[in-house]
Amino acid sequence: MFGLISALEEELLLFKENHRVDQVVRHAGLDFHLGELGGQKVILLRCGVGKVNAAMATQLMIDRFGVEAVVFTGLAGSLVPHLKRGDLVVSNFVVQHDIDLTAFGRRHGEIPDVTRLIEAAPKLVKAVTDAYDRICEVDTAAGQMLVGTIATGDSFISDPQRIRWLQREFGAVAAEMEGGAVGQVCQMNRVPFVIIRVISDGAGDGAAAEFICFLEEASKITFRLTSELLTEMSPSAATDG
Repeated sequence: MFGLISALEEELLLFKENHRVDQVVRHAGLDFHLGELGGQKVILLRCGVGKVNAAMATQLMIDRFGVEAVVFTGLAGSLVPHLKRGDLVVSNFVVQHDIDLTAFGRRHGEIPDVTRLIEAAPKLVKAVTDAYDRICEVDTAAGQMLVGTIATGDSFISDPQRIRWLQREFGAVAAEMEGGAVGQVCQMNRVPFVIIRVISDGAGDGAAAEFICFLEEASKITFRLTSELLTEMSPSAATDG
């Protein structure tokens, strides 16, 4: 079973409209929509914004429903000039940029007993990029896709100096507020994951307004890509090893 998570209701709207819902289970204030999408058993969940919400939602999906793979979708801000609104970023790694134990000799983003850069499941990453290539065969106007590191923190990034630091410190190409927490929980539970983000803004001045205006369009992009992924890959096939 796939677990599909987004932070905001708008990011999941198309998924819910096209998801055959068999049961809705409410737990810890969250509504887990169990059903089928793209021929696969899927749980849809809006987790809310930020790392705590994302981590709690991911752990509940694993513990209560036994999901075999987790896909997190939503928007992100670009950290590099060539990524524009509507482009896609797929995580090969995630990092929590607001973890700071440098006073104890550790690097920014380094968590004791956890790898600093948390790797997404290579098979899931490849499946997403293959799905994108199939879409591009019939839609030459699709935005570009980049596989790279996604930086996560409990703050909306709009400061140009912070943008430069995130790119240089972590080699990150996009910034958001949930993916690193999802990755940590999945790594600790040995559940494959991937983060799919649509670029909504340049993570600089005016980023918040751009983010809000682009929600509906971004949901169409992630829905199309994720649906294509589900039609071709089972969750058990995402396991590496």
